[in-house]
Amino acid sequence: MLDDWDDLPKIPFLTKHDLRTATRADLLAKDNRDDIRWLASSGSTGIPASMARTEDSLWHYMACNTALYYDWCQGKPLSNGLYLVDMAPDSIDFAVADLLRMTVPDSRIFSVHDPVVRLTRELLSCRPEFISSYPSTLRAIALELRAQKRVMNQTRLIHLTSEMLDAHTRHLLGQIFPNARLIETYSSTEGGLMGWQCMHGARWHTAETNVLCEIVDENGLPTTGLGHIVITDLTNTATPILRYRGLGDLARWEPEPCPCGSTARSIRQIEGRSAAMLRARDGALISPYVITNAIEEVAGLAQYQVVQKQAGMFEVRVVVESSASRNRVEKEVQSALETALDSAADLQITFVSKIAAPPGSHKVPLVISELPLAA
Repeated sequence: MLDDWDDLPKIPFLTKHDLRTATRADLLAKDNRDDIRWLASSGSTGIPASMARTEDSLWHYMACNTALYYDWCQGKPLSNGLYLVDMAPDSIDFAVADLLRMTVPDSRIFSVHDPVVRLTRELLSCRPEFISSYPSTLRAIALELRAQKRVMNQTRLIHLTSEMLDAHTRHLLGQIFPNARLIETYSSTEGGLMGWQCMHGARWHTAETNVLCEIVDENGLPTTGLGHIVITDLTNTATPILRYRGLGDLARWEPEPCPCGSTARSIRQIEGRSAAMLRARDGALISPYVITNAIEEVAGLAQYQVVQKQAGMFEVRVVVESSASRNRVEKEVQSALETALDSAADLQITFVSKIAAPPGSHKVPLVISELPLAA
């Protein structure tokens, strides 16, 4: 059936449901003779998906990230680093942390499940030049540092992965780490390293030596507009990931050549997860970036979360800084969102004391949609 890559669409899509419902015997390639690790995705919907990865594919993942790191540092790596990773035994981070220990001491690797106060204390103690973290973890640390009126001038490079970096968090990190360049990578348990942010702009280059990337519309057809990311992993032979649509991420291709000279295909940005996409009153999709970018500059806004339970209605949960005026923050958030949404939805602003991660997760989602996903 397959003569070249153009024939790839002849293979049906693989879904997260397929991974969740398969037995371990079905998940493991029959002819596999390589050493493997059983991993589970983070389960952002509450139900993780299991799969096997070969040790070789994990080393490949590690090597690609290391090569990118050397590029970010212009070939002169920063020795004083701090790594905040998910240390759950079945996470890909835990597996890679084992490999990371070949060059990084245990004293510089911490679990994102540790209390924020402890992580903040460790960061202040080692004063790292380089930090690798999830956006939500470093955001929580930055809020703690801001409360202590601390600024980390010595940090020069921050690597963020696995989650969307929203404009509000980017602004906060810029305040607390004013001399640090922020670089993102696009990775997952199912696909490994799938892309990285170009240092010359906002676009993302796809990791074409690691994955084949497609962008398809709701009918599964290739599109140049906003569509679902579909990946085929080229590095892992234990659980073959062919045309996987279960990431839930939405993006669009960037057709223009990149100023950096890379020939790798580019996407404009990860525009969100289908589970986090919002719906207007008329059913049209609204990117979560519309929300996050609109209220980035609202002073006194310590934390927020948008929850949608019905089309055209958003609940905006807001945590206000102790020194800020609640009435002023409410008016500014209301005004900014009404302008950005242009009457596409009604708003309900709710003040809360804290927004916590859901049980069993270290990630605090900025946008939650409780609407059923389109088929």
